Amino acid sequence: MKRATCLCLCGLFLYAAEPVKEVFDRAARALAAADYPSAERGFQSVLQTEPRNVAALSNLGVIYSRTSRAREAITCYRRALQLSPSDAALLLNLGLVYLRLEDHRRALPLFERVVAMNPAHLQARQLLAVCRAYAGQLKPAIRELETLRAATPHDENIVFLLGFAYLKDHEADRAKAVFETMFETAGPARTEFLVGKANYEATLFPQAEASFLRVIQIDPGYPGVRLELGKVYISLHRNDEAILELQLALKGKAGNEDANYFLGSLLVQQGRCAEAIAYLEQARKMKPDAWATYFHLGKAKLRLAQAAEAIPLLQRAAELNPDESTVQYELARAFQAEGKKPEAARAFRRAQELAR
Repeated sequence: MKRATCLCLCGLFLYAAEPVKEVFDRAARALAAADYPSAERGFQSVLQTEPRNVAALSNLGVIYSRTSRAREAITCYRRALQLSPSDAALLLNLGLVYLRLEDHRRALPLFERVVAMNPAHLQARQLLAVCRAYAGQLKPAIRELETLRAATPHDENIVFLLGFAYLKDHEADRAKAVFETMFETAGPARTEFLVGKANYEATLFPQAEASFLRVIQIDPGYPGVRLELGKVYISLHRNDEAILELQLALKGKAGNEDANYFLGSLLVQQGRCAEAIAYLEQARKMKPDAWATYFHLGKAKLRLAQAAEAIPLLQRAAELNPDESTVQYELARAFQAEGKKPEAARAFRRAQELAR
């Protein structure tokens, strides 16, 4: 064991003694080859010598983002932006991390800054419109999306977003006219699928159900339709139908993170915690930075009288989403079940503060 430790230390000394540029270049090659552990070690080594190296911080952010470590990615990008506040690529990448976390309000000002610096940046303009639509800034989102559609009339993403924005703005006829432009290029199944998703995002669940059922009539095996229909049924509180659709989604793609998560969380809600755990564990493997998966896993363990196992799961959920009162409440209950009264009291107080 001592010999192995000595070899490891010697390796670190040799690694640290290399010129920073060589370490950086090797880490960059590892990143390009998707060898994320090697790339991470390399860029961290660079930062030990040059803590203000923006490129190393930025590349670490990329690694953390690609390996589902959103909070670490945010930390790296924010450190890099302190050193280079007008770096459009950093702003864009940080905004994309927030977007994947569905934190549209934090992403929005980042994309605004990119567009202000470069009004011709089409990706940033589209992402800004997305954030505005989800944040309720519908009129400016629609204006921007109409401009983008005029420039690229066959871009499915823009048509989908514009239709969604009109639906959310209670302009059903305009949304319908937008989606009708897709039929010739995308075909009926794809168009109906996107109409269903837009209705779902606009919380028009009966209309979403109707569209997804039409997709199944056109093409029973259409990718993703069972998952989307299952989500609609959850929103409509038709849980038995939701479970059936999510199980069908997993038959087609057992590794579907969303189907595993939604099915597992629904089973927890129904008190079927022992069944839920396998689905939630699979979802956690596929997306290890999703706070809600840890939350539902913790709830399931707690309801199965496994409070000691629930605590680290709920603590991880709290780390990933520190502003969610229900996480703190369940954590308090888990501490209470383990007889940890001071920890339980702190968590209960925090839950009350967040719920105000």
